[in-house]
Amino acid sequence: MAVTRAIRCAAIGSTVAAAGALLVAMAPAASAAPTTSNGPITTMGTCGQTFSPSTSGAKAYWEVQCSGGRVRISGWVEDTDADGQCAKVKAIWPNGNTYFSPAACPKGNRKSFTSQYNSGNSVSAYLYEYDV
Repeated sequence: MAVTRAIRCAAIGSTVAAAGALLVAMAPAASAAPTTSNGPITTMGTCGQTFSPSTSGAKAYWEVQCSGGRVRISGWVEDTDADGQCAKVKAIWPNGNTYFSPAACPKGNRKSFTSQYNSGNSVSAYLYEYDV
């Protein structure tokens, strides 16, 4: 499935980085309500943190899980709008490994996911939508 354009991305966390190296500070995930955005925002999560990002057409939830010096994310992604787009979560580890959740579409479709473990105690992740 080709990604023609990522039009909406969102995530929440203690530190986020947007496209163009713009840094934005936000409240920690433990006390923050879901956040929406129209720009690509990536969050760095550490062991035990949970995230509940949403866009105008998707929502997700994931937990950063750690075990024996390794880290992964586990949760779900859901398409919430009949807009001809699908939703995914993308995770990137400091070592460069990348994981994409299963695609959630059409509207109302929710997919559970659990990434592979990678070494470390943090992972960057974000929710995004794309045209199908």
